[in-house]
Amino acid sequence: MNGPTWADEIFACGDLPQENTEETEELGARLYERYLELADHAVGNEGVAGVAALVRSFRVEEDFGAYQASLSALERFPLDVLGAGVANSAYALSEMPDCWSGNILLIVAREEPSVRAFNEACASLGTAERESLKRLVAFHESNEWLAEDDDQGKLIVP
Repeated sequence: MNGPTWADEIFACGDLPQENTEETEELGARLYERYLELADHAVGNEGVAGVAALVRSFRVEEDFGAYQASLSALERFPLDVLGAGVANSAYALSEMPDCWSGNILLIVAREEPSVRAFNEACASLGTAERESLKRLVAFHESNEWLAEDDDQGKLIVP
């Protein structure tokens, strides 16, 4: 029997405990260390599925710095793969804390090839995913993450 895949494991480890008890402190330390290892294993050739796995792992508000490793990992992907992978993670983006979805969308918005791939991939999403992503982009354009003039109006969800 095979163990969990890299994608399954980074998803599980991204659910860092938010309560600070003796039990959760030990569990949190183990998950944190393993999360960093898994994020560091992403070299950027894992394709759209690799981007989606990283994006799905942003599950809690307080990450104790662990998610920085995944933000760095996302930047190792080719820009077109990054944009498409983030667009195809619409559900995960809408479910994660706003600070993380905004940060991820900002990474995409800063480079033309990732913007182009994001916009193209959005066109093939289902109606519910597109609507969710459209609301999220609008929210971040009216708040801090995509509120700068240089970042607004780039991510277009039809």
